[in-house]
Amino acid sequence: RARDIMFSAHNLDETERVMIHGPAGLVACSPPWFPAEVVKGQVFWRNGAVATPMTPEVPNGPRGGNRDLAWLSEVASYPASTRDEFFSNVRLSLRTGLGRLLVDTTPKRRNPLVRYLIERGERDPVRHIVIRGSSRENVDNLTEGAVAEWEAEYGSTTKGKEELDGLFVDDADGALWKQKWIDDHRRDMPGSLKRRIISVDPAISTRRGTDRSGLVELGLGVDDQVFVIDDFTGKHAPEVWGAMVLERYVRNACDCVVVERNRGGDLVASLLRACATQRGLRVEVVGEDAITRAASGVVYLKETHARRGKDLRAEPVASLYERGRVSHVRDANLAELEEVMCTWSPEVGDSPDALDALVHGVVELAGLARASKSDGGAAVRGAVAMQAALATPRTERTNVATLLGGRGGDRI
Repeated sequence: RARDIMFSAHNLDETERVMIHGPAGLVACSPPWFPAEVVKGQVFWRNGAVATPMTPEVPNGPRGGNRDLAWLSEVASYPASTRDEFFSNVRLSLRTGLGRLLVDTTPKRRNPLVRYLIERGERDPVRHIVIRGSSRENVDNLTEGAVAEWEAEYGSTTKGKEELDGLFVDDADGALWKQKWIDDHRRDMPGSLKRRIISVDPAISTRRGTDRSGLVELGLGVDDQVFVIDDFTGKHAPEVWGAMVLERYVRNACDCVVVERNRGGDLVASLLRACATQRGLRVEVVGEDAITRAASGVVYLKETHARRGKDLRAEPVASLYERGRVSHVRDANLAELEEVMCTWSPEVGDSPDALDALVHGVVELAGLARASKSDGGAAVRGAVAMQAALATPRTERTNVATLLGGRGGDRI
């Protein structure tokens, strides 16, 4: 019934390695009385059926076809920049004959395509069939003890729910950020930026039980859009993350490093000075409201002190995300950061390192640092509310005091 077939993983190498030649690939799963033959990357059977690999690397590849069957594997790992166009073209190519689409995937990363497929199945479960499975059901085909070990390590975590239970975990209850806000406002890396900074939430040691160092690179577009460019958070020794920050600072013509000094105090500036001296650079500490520009041989350091609760600092930044003022760069290494953003809620306690670094960076580029000096959290929320009010046509504006609630407007 299926004579013209296409199949795809996230790139051509994986498509060939797993879907053709892997232990569950087309060659291995074709029975001895009906073998598959691979010729120049295509798979042939003796009744004339042929399967052709096509991947999101060439999103227009499926266009123009009249296929009976498409098999897409691990769509959660498809690159965000080409995923939607590729998927649309695959669907349009299934327009004659059998016209079936088969998708297999781990439902991870709150992936918008996986979300769409599940919602489609809920709307029309007869036409769009969703089959779920868990690692426990597959235990007989896996290494002995593997599932038990995974259970012990990941059992109650989001990763465990996804990888072991096959559950699609969307935004956590109480989380300040929603994945949809991020997905809806992704952008390509702009050709030019007005500012580029590195934001650091430092860990002072790498001893067991200590936090990682939050390291996030951000930029400000010519249209005042904030861009999150990269996340290189990790459990790095102080001298290692210090060298990493300075290397990126120079290479990308950054204009300042924003550092939380709650932990480490003057030690952070001393560390960066020591690392800078080895590179022939000079570190200059400036005030939070100082205007910095990239300058040869100089590293400007802004020290910020987290005086307010973590949720109060994060709330105005989450508000900027909701309004589309912050964009994550497409295909940037931000999956882990987004996982943290959409699963952390103030009720669970201290926010993670990468999230703190992100918040400090967005506050700096969006100009919220200056608004927060006089009146703590109320001034920051006031600045965000004022921006929202002024972005509304005059005839539709809400009284700013109402936006803030009560007398909050008096303190803008």
